[in-house]
Amino acid sequence: MKEIFKKAVPVLAKLEQAGFEAYFVGGSVRDTLLERDVADIDIATSAFPEEVKQVFMRTFDTGIEHGTVSVLEAGEIYEITTFRTEGTYADFRRPDEVVFIRSLEKDLERRDFTMNAIAMGLDGRFIDPFDGQKDMMNKQIRAVGEPWERFHEDALRMMRGVRFVSQLGFSLERRTYEAMQQNITLLKNIAIERITVEFVKLMRGEAVKVALPLIIELDMLPYLPGFANQGEAIHSLSVWNLAAICDDETMWLTVTLAVKPDNVISFLRAWKLPTKLIRAVAKAYDLADKQEWSDYELFATGMHTVELIEKARFIRAGETDWIALKLRFESLPVQSRREINVSGDDVMKWTGKKGGPWLKELLAKLDQAVIELKVKNTQADIKGWVEHVIDEST
Repeated sequence: MKEIFKKAVPVLAKLEQAGFEAYFVGGSVRDTLLERDVADIDIATSAFPEEVKQVFMRTFDTGIEHGTVSVLEAGEIYEITTFRTEGTYADFRRPDEVVFIRSLEKDLERRDFTMNAIAMGLDGRFIDPFDGQKDMMNKQIRAVGEPWERFHEDALRMMRGVRFVSQLGFSLERRTYEAMQQNITLLKNIAIERITVEFVKLMRGEAVKVALPLIIELDMLPYLPGFANQGEAIHSLSVWNLAAICDDETMWLTVTLAVKPDNVISFLRAWKLPTKLIRAVAKAYDLADKQEWSDYELFATGMHTVELIEKARFIRAGETDWIALKLRFESLPVQSRREINVSGDDVMKWTGKKGGPWLKELLAKLDQAVIELKVKNTQADIKGWVEHVIDEST
């Protein structure tokens, strides 16, 4: 048993000592069987939420309406969820009703895929009523029970299925695949934020090149913001070196370079991405095809953006000048505007002029002069340079 499970054993033991069943469930069990790293664990129990709260001294109602109570045990917080069944899904994403139950098998029955419907007990024994282990041995992703029902309960499960193809290199079981084809329009009911989470995981998967064609085959493109009629973008992504992607900014820049949207910011905003990420990607996109850099251009662009551009260039073309550019940047007289020993206030004081476009333009010229060693980075030298520039312009 992995250490992460061993640390949580006292939680399960307390529930069992109180007369309830308790198991590790979900992705942590799947990844254990696949000998993958386990980042966190989920615990399911026959104890109802109020009963869980009676077993543990420190609890938090993090999702009690859905049966989830967080408990503090030995300095760690664990989420414990009551076995449950779910009613109809009128909106194809949330159950209209959650009913707490005492049956583990009924709880596993509502889960998406067989590989995620396996439980592990305190003794390390696996409870696998839907043959998830067999499916994993066959490297296939199969919906629990009737796939139509699973996808009508939560349409995002179709995208999760393709994401698991990318992460695990498995294939979709035939009936599961066919049900996705027939129900893909249900994705229109899913919040973009949830689609974004799955898409990012898909793009970062080790078998992403296996998963990308499925997006076209399943007619999923219309439900990915900005991807309608973008089969060529998927083709570009499938031949690029996506294994080199190591962060979200690089991933989204790569995606944007494949799609080539008319408005980069609008495209990224449609995915509900953080403003900081949008700004970074949009700035890099505008310069993504730049081949030659002057010293001032390196300074003005900034190393973070240059590095982002070079990462994307390596992904697209298999080549990069990053090391040489980094060394050039580090050899510049200054690496940021903050290091230049004069501010806009100083310039306005010297010239007696109010701020305006002229000031921004003059400071840019000053930055370039310092970078190109045309003026020393001292207040006295810069003041003389400013007075000379002002005299020439009048």
